[in-house]
Amino acid sequence: MRLLIDTYKGFLHDNPMLYGASIAFYMIFSLPALLIFAVYIAGYFYGEEAVKGSLYQQIATHVGEGIAKQVQNILRNVTINESGAVAKTIGFTTLIFSATTVFVNIQLALNEIWGVRAKPQRGWLKLIIDRLFSFVIVVSLGVILMAIQIIDLALKVSEEFISRFLSEYTVYLMQLASLGISIAIVTLVFALIFKLLPDAKIRWRDVWVGALVTTVLFVLGKELIGFYLKTSNLSSSYGAAGSLVILLIWIYYSSVIFLVGAEFTKAYSQHIGDAIIPKKNAVQVIKQEIERETESEKISD
Repeated sequence: MRLLIDTYKGFLHDNPMLYGASIAFYMIFSLPALLIFAVYIAGYFYGEEAVKGSLYQQIATHVGEGIAKQVQNILRNVTINESGAVAKTIGFTTLIFSATTVFVNIQLALNEIWGVRAKPQRGWLKLIIDRLFSFVIVVSLGVILMAIQIIDLALKVSEEFISRFLSEYTVYLMQLASLGISIAIVTLVFALIFKLLPDAKIRWRDVWVGALVTTVLFVLGKELIGFYLKTSNLSSSYGAAGSLVILLIWIYYSSVIFLVGAEFTKAYSQHIGDAIIPKKNAVQVIKQEIERETESEKISD
């Protein structure tokens, strides 16, 4: 119960809804580059068209066809310029910068929630390191997307084969296994973000607990958000921009849920695990409210 109370207090104190809005804003600009990198890496092993098709189905199922078509258009229209080495280099560098920007913003949000702040010295070096860590996560997302495609294909083939010889009960178990694998993959993504991005040291055992709880919150929240967006009339209300608005709302609420998970991770590490401490290039930040006396109060004293 203490964990829940501290998570709630942290939610009120750290204002994750404000940071969720910031993350959603930057995600809209980073999304094309993120999608291109993820699809390119996964498609290199599995086939780009197959990955795009699977990605479309996943988004359409959980969020809606409007957003899925929006993502499909992004992947169709945004490519790296093929005309010359200089143009390729500029295009690739721009993509890296765009794809990593949202993760730098997530880092700032996690730093604020976990009470750490980077030292101002060696700003350029830290900027490069932050971008490298962010790029590692971008590449990891591509590898994870590839793994999801392989696992989904293997489970579908196994399900079709098993259903011929065994009962429906076994097929349900296969579907449950698919859900478990999806949860494990999302937990891995959150664990990487919690461990690599913030300017803070946190034990792996605390990371895994926090990432798992965040995943459960994320999965449940995602279904509720998806149901709301599918049943609401937002798309028609905003006209031509309806799909973009729905995508922005979905990212915003998903970001808030993720940051609530970060609040829980902080509370868990303080009460059960090992306290979160700043890295060498950072300092701990303690917030304290100070109420100063007015001039009239000073005179009366």
